[in-house]
Amino acid sequence: MSSVGKLKSCSDLDIGKPAPHLPPHETEWNHMATNAPNTELNPKRLALLLAALIATAPFAIDTYLPAIPAMADDFGATTHAVEVSISTFLIGFALGQLIGGPVSDRIGRRPIALTGLVVYIITSAIITSVESSTALNVMRFIQAIGGGFALVVVGASVRDLYDGKEAARMFALIAVIMMIAPLVAPTVGSVLLVWFNWQAIFVLLVIYGSVMLFVVWFKMPETTKYRPRYAGPARRIWWTYLGVLRTRKAVGFMLTHTGASAVMFSFLTDSPFMYIDFFGVSPAVFPYLFGCNVVVIVICNRLNNPLLRRLECHQILMIGAGIQLASVIGLFFAINVLEPTLYSVVPLVMLSVGMIGLTAPNATASFMQYFPHIGGTATALMGTIQFATGAVAGMMIGHFHDGTLLPVTISMLCFAIFANLMVHFVAEAKLPEVAYDFNTPETKTETKPVSAE
Repeated sequence: MSSVGKLKSCSDLDIGKPAPHLPPHETEWNHMATNAPNTELNPKRLALLLAALIATAPFAIDTYLPAIPAMADDFGATTHAVEVSISTFLIGFALGQLIGGPVSDRIGRRPIALTGLVVYIITSAIITSVESSTALNVMRFIQAIGGGFALVVVGASVRDLYDGKEAARMFALIAVIMMIAPLVAPTVGSVLLVWFNWQAIFVLLVIYGSVMLFVVWFKMPETTKYRPRYAGPARRIWWTYLGVLRTRKAVGFMLTHTGASAVMFSFLTDSPFMYIDFFGVSPAVFPYLFGCNVVVIVICNRLNNPLLRRLECHQILMIGAGIQLASVIGLFFAINVLEPTLYSVVPLVMLSVGMIGLTAPNATASFMQYFPHIGGTATALMGTIQFATGAVAGMMIGHFHDGTLLPVTISMLCFAIFANLMVHFVAEAKLPEVAYDFNTPETKTETKPVSAE
């Protein structure tokens, strides 16, 4: 049996049936939700499917990182002008989740995933013909909205089916499988760049998106157990988000994850400049240095399961955030105080970025446990803040770029400190938490507390 436990079929989970406290007429599904395949939800198969879906994001970012200097030459722009498209993508990704999350709570996960993949495919095809960095930024923004739609259903689907440590194990399993994408993506991008051109990278994204569209249509089950009582007016969505933000301890977990992720996004945005321009690494070698970070993330993810047998989610989160901060402090001094070399910088970057393997699954599972009825909305808010913060970090690094690595290391240090402050706030919080029902301003619903007391 899988480490994430035996999962029942859709019928056993009462999917599409009235919840005990809801009238039958309020559990109607839309066409795409009701036509979901009634497959057995084997945890490993589900993890593989969700990981492949979430991999649309790292494929869209990491495959073209080695090609950024070549794209800049093609557009007649600077490397940093093209690097802005990374931040643009992150903003669109955040917006896609902000919109897609609450909608998926109302109409189901499958329709949102399918819509997002269609947008992703069309925009990837259009990018192959753009002729300027401005056009690239516009299309990357729209492409990312589709990617955000696809991503937001992953966390929501896990929350539909798992709680607490089981959710953390599932997130870790998904992350391990998904890490194949950033591990191989830069290498694939380099090969396509050498043998063809940068446009071939986006042709690959069209192919991958098309395959995922086929898989989701025929294989992805609808995991939502029931719909809210009614969709309500648009303002009700904002009330729902406000309710999430008023759940203090949950927000602490969300901000911890945001800070730790922003450390990674800061490096990600400036990695082509750091390795290719500053240290003079060739585009062919760049993927291997980038892949070292992914290896550490995978190792940390695999350590998560045995750690969960002995520790609570928030304790593992504190360990990961603490190691990340220590590594970033070492990186800051290695680059800005000592004489920076690849031999000193790469291992510290690996630890700084690799701790995401410990922080991400535990912060996400702890946060999501507060919101059993609105997993899509909660996931959307978490993803929106996470990716929007990463986008702002990237833009600030670009704005203060001075030809050194000082801006990126300052950004990484600030966010690592922030993550540690937030995780200690969560550990110290002793007040019981109540998550809002979100369907009416007057109604509240008790949720199971996360073991962080």
